[in-house]
Amino acid sequence: MTQTFVPLTAQAADEDTVQQLWDQLTPVFDDIAATAPQRDAAGTTDTSPVEELRAAGFTRLRVPRQYGGHGLSLPQAYEFFVALAAADSNFAQALRAHWSFIEDVLSRTDEQAEFQHRWLTRLGAGDIIGNAITERGNAHGEATTRLSQRDGQWVLNGTKFYSTGTGYADWIAVAATGDDGEPVSLTVPVGAPGIEILDDWDGFGQRLTASGTTHFRNVVVDESELFPVGYGLDSGERTAYGQAAWQTVHLATLVGIAQAVLRDGTEYVRSRTRTFSHGAADAVRHDPQVLQLLGELSAQVRGIETIFRAIPPLLAEHFAADARDQPLPEAEIDALYAQVYQAQQIIAPLTLEIATKIFEVGGASATSQLRALDRHWRNARVLASHNPLIYRARILGDYLVNGKSPERKYTVGQASTSSSSGLASAL
Repeated sequence: MTQTFVPLTAQAADEDTVQQLWDQLTPVFDDIAATAPQRDAAGTTDTSPVEELRAAGFTRLRVPRQYGGHGLSLPQAYEFFVALAAADSNFAQALRAHWSFIEDVLSRTDEQAEFQHRWLTRLGAGDIIGNAITERGNAHGEATTRLSQRDGQWVLNGTKFYSTGTGYADWIAVAATGDDGEPVSLTVPVGAPGIEILDDWDGFGQRLTASGTTHFRNVVVDESELFPVGYGLDSGERTAYGQAAWQTVHLATLVGIAQAVLRDGTEYVRSRTRTFSHGAADAVRHDPQVLQLLGELSAQVRGIETIFRAIPPLLAEHFAADARDQPLPEAEIDALYAQVYQAQQIIAPLTLEIATKIFEVGGASATSQLRALDRHWRNARVLASHNPLIYRARILGDYLVNGKSPERKYTVGQASTSSSSGLASAL
């Protein structure tokens, strides 16, 4: 279907608007960074930083101006996302579903204009959306959470794990299975009767992302909150909800973590008054070996920043093509996914290396819980573990050698005997 309009996803803001947003958000980022060690030590979810981000306009960066947002381009907006991740990666991860949902809404075709208008109005008013997609004990590709019709009403029942960001959100995007056995996606307000949100995520990193369990017990769902057929969560059918988009958010968070390590490590060196008798200078800040290490880490950080910044402009092109209902050629889509997966192979390991090497600049004081430098490694390690790199490396090799298209989606669950044997033969 040929369209003549410029897709909302292809918008961009002028320099004055961008600078004004930096002026508004930088103090918020600075405050979040300054209080991050205390939050990490407390281990309890604090919603006030997200409320500050909402008030300062962070959650509306990509929402068009006519809907109350700021109309930034995707590359412009990702600079702010990385800055948030550098301040506290917990909040970047907590808002990952919200970030991706906005791109999904923006890249809809005009056939879904009603859905798009409804959600851009909500998002422009400041609403935040979390997600409830992943389950425990389900089979690959099948949600045990059910959406059924009872007495003329849609009713939702089930339990989700990894409900990232839901504890900070106003709405929840849910993946379920309908009465016909087909997947269905929908949204429900957080305060709807029958919803129970637990802050029980027990990972050693990303502990403040509100990524716990969500129970749905006979939750009544308004029919207007069902997604249009064929536009499901993580379907891979469009770039906005495929793994290239989802993983780019992870990569941005890892880049922010690397920046935070360098920032905090540099400040630690500047502040040190003690040194070692076998050091190379009277003050650590002048020790050539310490300076060499920081210089090397700065180069690594700059390298992963450069690798990352090549991705958002490409994503934006694909989002705009989807919005025009003119997807780019399959070869170009494959190339995008390959580039994102290749970036994972560099950015994740390097960020973990940077977060480990920073401890070489000091003695035992570098491990003080007051500084909480370890949180950077813990958070990066958990992010990198969401999608094991070894699988993506194999996919890249298969693409390179055999021309097999990189996977655009994946599911997590218990494999059947047939699927397990099929994977073994494929390997």
